[in-house]
Amino acid sequence: MIFGVDQILALIESQSYLALFVLMFLESVILPIPSEVVLPFTGFLIAIGKINPYFAFIDVIAASILGSIVGFLLGYFLGIDLFLKYTKKLGFKGLEYEKGMKWIKRYGDYFAFFTKLLPAVRSIAGIICGAFKMDIKKFIAYSSFGVLIWSGFLVYTGYYLSNNWESIANIFEKIGVYVAALFVLFFLFYIFRKRIYVIFKKIAHK
Repeated sequence: MIFGVDQILALIESQSYLALFVLMFLESVILPIPSEVVLPFTGFLIAIGKINPYFAFIDVIAASILGSIVGFLLGYFLGIDLFLKYTKKLGFKGLEYEKGMKWIKRYGDYFAFFTKLLPAVRSIAGIICGAFKMDIKKFIAYSSFGVLIWSGFLVYTGYYLSNNWESIANIFEKIGVYVAALFVLFFLFYIFRKRIYVIFKKIAHK
């Protein structure tokens, strides 16, 4: 995490709308800023009347969507070079990249939507979709829908729980890493499954 939780909360309290925009923008591009803390706390601030609910929600949504688009463009223009550079060292070839493109073409709509509902993974979803050349219009549409659901749920939960907003943040922080890790492993296994099978086969015969 690039910032500590206490630093994040203090920044939001002092800068409110600007802080919310910057944090959610950076989180949606690539940085591991915990929206599962930022958003419930936003709901809490709305509940105590410190910030306007409409301005805050529009702020969060706009920042998340804009950040996702920037992440997508970074992945689109830089992703293939980075992918091939680092995976070749592990013995993978450009063929795996082609498989990833086919997978995104087939399941990209679901991927763009559901990754926006997952802690941690949501921060790199745009880069992944961009790197594997998903249609940008579809990415914006499906990821934005995911952003609306995720943000709306967590902000409302923080508002509803008010002084107990930290309870939902703690739950998401505890389980989020494991859920995200399983999702990433599944994605990587699907793309590299044949290569992994060959590696394990060689190990088994030693």
